[in-house]
Amino acid sequence: MAFSTGHERRSAGPHVPASAHTVLRFPMKKSKPQFPQWWSWLQGPRAVGGSRADRRGTLRVMALLLAGMVGMIGPVGAAEAAPRTRKDSSPAKKARVEPQTSTAGPVSPGWIPLPEDHPLAAFWNDPEFLRRVVGSYGFLGRLEPPLTAEEQEQWRQTVVPALREDPHKAIEVLKPLVGPTASALFDFTLGTAFLQAGDPTNAQVHLEAAVAKHPEFLRAWKNLGFVRARLGDAAGAARALGRALELGGADASTLGILGAMYLQSGRPVAAAAATQQALLFKPDDFTLQLQLLQAWFASAQYEPALRLVDELLSTRPDRVALWQWKAQLHLQRNERKEALVAYETLRRLGGARAEDLFALADLYVMSDAPEEAAAVYREALATGSAAAPERALRAAEVLLAQGQTAVVGALLDAIHRVEGALPPAVQNQRLRLHARWLWAEGKAEAALERLEECLRRFPADGQALLLAGDWYAHAGDREKAEFRYQAAAQIEAVAPDALVKHAQLLVRHQEYRRAAELLQRAQRLRPREPVQRYLDEVVKLATSRPASS
Repeated sequence: MAFSTGHERRSAGPHVPASAHTVLRFPMKKSKPQFPQWWSWLQGPRAVGGSRADRRGTLRVMALLLAGMVGMIGPVGAAEAAPRTRKDSSPAKKARVEPQTSTAGPVSPGWIPLPEDHPLAAFWNDPEFLRRVVGSYGFLGRLEPPLTAEEQEQWRQTVVPALREDPHKAIEVLKPLVGPTASALFDFTLGTAFLQAGDPTNAQVHLEAAVAKHPEFLRAWKNLGFVRARLGDAAGAARALGRALELGGADASTLGILGAMYLQSGRPVAAAAATQQALLFKPDDFTLQLQLLQAWFASAQYEPALRLVDELLSTRPDRVALWQWKAQLHLQRNERKEALVAYETLRRLGGARAEDLFALADLYVMSDAPEEAAAVYREALATGSAAAPERALRAAEVLLAQGQTAVVGALLDAIHRVEGALPPAVQNQRLRLHARWLWAEGKAEAALERLEECLRRFPADGQALLLAGDWYAHAGDREKAEFRYQAAAQIEAVAPDALVKHAQLLVRHQEYRRAAELLQRAQRLRPREPVQRYLDEVVKLATSRPASS
């Protein structure tokens, strides 16, 4: 087709010749927009003059033009497209054959699905995705390498029957047909058969060979992207799928998997863009909607994500995943009240995980509702999550600092019920916290007994040694206090603090010179300005007193 610039001599009548060399004339005048002759024929039979035969001829031209555009835009069905014929290098094969329609027919089901917890399972196990991959055994009239007459005969006589029967048999048939000079269609078909048979490693080898031979092989690029996604090569999959999109292969599965690959590669903005385009093809696809939420969340686009969640909840109020997203989005926006309501709804729906329950309990603590917090913490412990006891202990420490001793006691009892399953470090933390709770309750003797039990089981617990030294010093037992501080000073993590506490004990007994020596040791281990000021004061006191002090 030739396009006129408008400088040629224009014909006097409205007639458009119905031939393959129709000239489309675009006037160059800027004063009044004009359209080529064929545009007027689309507006109706009375838009322009001309005979009925003229209009029929023009419509035939338009049909040919639109058919060509459809061929350029996207793939056609395997049962409607035909392979092109290519030259054979051998002198004996100069004959050409006319393109023929593929008769591949349906492929025997041999697809290997992914486990439900796999990140690609929603796409990979979708029947529509399977139809696209398996359906790609056919031919496209464009963007694909041609076949020689001999290769077409091999395809019809050997490959097609094997594909209809079983992908494993097709693999054995195709192996001897691939080679450096063979059509890339054979490499592509072998790679796709390996993919269908659940062997993505070999599938990648042959699909890469196909695109190396024919760089504009659309479906080979697309299936190569699927294979690389299956193998966990997110960056490689994104490159292959991006190339397929450049060649016109846009569809919901391709764009959706491309978005997932961008997410795995740490590119949430690109993931959101790809997923939004996928939703143009499948606007009600829940998997794509959740993926868009994830991309928006990862790129800190909380406002549109929250709007999408609310829109989805209006029609799916019982979807647990949506309430989880809503709660997390409100937390990111520091909207604690709304987050608490979302987590509580999630809890009542029965879909709250241990981490959701802990987040809800923390919100209750921040909302000054310790009883509700303790109930939710106990519920979280009952889930059996391995991280639950440690998380509950951290919460108990916060509640103890707030003076919520009654709530802390109930929470410690709940933790004690699962102590047999706790790792030693968490058991140690529970014993130490229990001792602190007893001390806060005014039960000093019981607190010291529990702390000594902790030290018998975990003698290198520096925090417990410091705590024991403080409590013995408070009780007036200087000897035991010094013994605990000296033991703590042997532990590197707490040695500077142990030396300072021991020095403070000596200062209370007016032993300034010894105290100054301990403070100097502490400063050599970990210099701190407040400790230096305290050391200066102690040195002044030491120099003002007799040497015996």
